[in-house]
Amino acid sequence: MSSTKIVTFLIFVFLAFFLSIWLSKPLNSYFSQDDFFHLRMIMDKGFSDIPSFFINRLEGQTFYRPISRELYNLVMYKLYGLNPLPFHLVNLILILVNLKLVYLFIKLFSKNSVAPYLTSIIYLFSSIHSIELYYLSSIQTLLMTTFALLSCICFVKFIELRVINYYLGAVLLFSAALFCHESAIILPSIMFLIIFVVKGSNIKKKIIFLIPIFILTGLYYLSLGQITNLPSQQVYQPVFQPKVILNSLGWYILWSFGIPEMLVDFVKPRLILKDEFFLWYGYYAKIVFPLLLILFTGFLFTVWRSKRTLFTKYSIFLIACFLISVSPFLFFPQHKFVYYLGFPIVWFSAILGLILSELWVAGKIHKGVVALFLLTFLIISNQTVDLNSETHWAAKRAKSAEVLMQQFKKDYPILQKGSIFYITDDPNYPFISKEWGTSSKQAFYILSGSDALKLLYKDSSIKVYYEAIEGIPNNLNPNNLISFTAKFPY
Repeated sequence: MSSTKIVTFLIFVFLAFFLSIWLSKPLNSYFSQDDFFHLRMIMDKGFSDIPSFFINRLEGQTFYRPISRELYNLVMYKLYGLNPLPFHLVNLILILVNLKLVYLFIKLFSKNSVAPYLTSIIYLFSSIHSIELYYLSSIQTLLMTTFALLSCICFVKFIELRVINYYLGAVLLFSAALFCHESAIILPSIMFLIIFVVKGSNIKKKIIFLIPIFILTGLYYLSLGQITNLPSQQVYQPVFQPKVILNSLGWYILWSFGIPEMLVDFVKPRLILKDEFFLWYGYYAKIVFPLLLILFTGFLFTVWRSKRTLFTKYSIFLIACFLISVSPFLFFPQHKFVYYLGFPIVWFSAILGLILSELWVAGKIHKGVVALFLLTFLIISNQTVDLNSETHWAAKRAKSAEVLMQQFKKDYPILQKGSIFYITDDPNYPFISKEWGTSSKQAFYILSGSDALKLLYKDSSIKVYYEAIEGIPNNLNPNNLISFTAKFPY
């Protein structure tokens, strides 16, 4: 092994160690909401059911994600049950795998040897990863990112070397990405752009090889109707107004820079922050907002200093890939979340890595500017990770779910099959807002209805009713109900 490879290996070992220490809080969190739902869907399934996952969607599932949802959860549940640590570790490992793939992919294109390292550092420092660990169901976008990056790497190798195995690998890995998350449908567009960036034979000959991939995409869309068969709830209904799309794009860009997801709830018209934000999170604002000013100033200076870089074929390619990869999520203003940036953050990191790398080679003073930019980005991300542990719905609901599940097991260690629970409100639960509701309403979302208790007692016949949701059905005998008051650690 060459000295360069040894140094690169040691760097990635250090980065892996850093990431695992930095994100130790999310690694120790519990399941919540969708996690329980996806596990309950396969709790009574066996390995013999695996072929059926690829043929039909399970009843109650809207989207077709057989690899990252049914197959993955079946294997993990059979091996580890309701032990969340292995699930978190898999998500962490995938983040590290994607880190390595980001480095390898950028290395294929960049003439600047520093760019792959800077891109990797920015990707590593992203606060988005804390949400990908808190919210275990983000395994779907993480796995999609892994397969998508592998597919892109194989496609680049095919264009360069014309080895058919790379082409077949690109197609198979693209199919695997589609089986993980429907947003992979944008991958052929990125492959189309790759053709114009990678040197090789003439463009017409290269485009021919995209035809089977676009046909596969069309068949996937027509046969599954992933986009047309959206849930009926209002939050899942697309909006095609330019103003709404630009607003969503703006938030995804800000989140990529390290802004916390919850900030969207405190912004009034004209981008004015509500007073409540400064009242509740003033400590965060005092540290992060000045750093954001430094970060954006440094970014604008870097862009100005490297303005020629922004008009190269490679930089336009990266910007286009970011816009394409985030585009499936821009039309759902009421359903935008940080964990959707799993694949777009690759391109965002590459854009910053490219710009900073051009500045890095300009001189010692410019190296200092790059170092200051990275340090500022790290501090902002670190503050956001800490804020996420206190405020993000995935973190708070995981903590609450663990408390509730422990209390259930303590109070009712053994249940008769088909037991019925009635979850009541805690009279001491503070009023937050009408939309937030009472403690039993929160418990309904946290435990995903009856899913968590069915998993806890391994009994799919358990019924659970919530005071704030539907109350007790008239045909049930109240004497047969197990009453439980939903109390939380906050």
